Amino acid sequence: MSGPDPATDAHGSIARATELIAMAGSVAVLTGAGISTDSGIPDFRGPSGVWTRDPEAEKRSNIDTYLGDPQVRRDAWRIRSESEMFVAEPNDGHRAITALGDRLHTLVTQNIDGLHLLAGTPADRIVEIHGTVHRWECVECGARGPMEDALRRVRAGEVDPPCLLCGGIIKSATILFGQSLVPAD
Repeated sequence: MSGPDPATDAHGSIARATELIAMAGSVAVLTGAGISTDSGIPDFRGPSGVWTRDPEAEKRSNIDTYLGDPQVRRDAWRIRSESEMFVAEPNDGHRAITALGDRLHTLVTQNIDGLHLLAGTPADRIVEIHGTVHRWECVECGARGPMEDALRRVRAGEVDPPCLLCGGIIKSATILFGQSLVPAD
């Protein structure tokens, strides 16, 4: 007879994870959308997910559509300027990872919300494999800057703000469908 199923026994799973972390010299952590839902950031595919609530969101998440359709870009900038990601706060999950302190070797996250950094995890231990919404990038010249600068321009009336260096198209510094993951800077 076997014990409780760790997949359905949350207390047992947490106890086992705590035991494994206590025995480890260092820890690597991988997180995805689920860790940020308690911060008010919806996942993508769940019942209350971004694509469930807004079927057009997936279209705005395709690099070819984004680059080729100015209306898609205008919609993306409008929605981005209202996004809950810029007001969200880290939750207990983010703080628990930060609490690992020096034992945390690397945190790899699929999330683009920046909440691990905001929780206090050192930037040099975080790998944001899908990028971050807190920066913009130019698809022409590669310039980058704080997203708040671009959003300030949107709020001032620029519906599709161009790169101030080359006039090219800018987007959030995140990976869209049709783009490859790129090595960190």
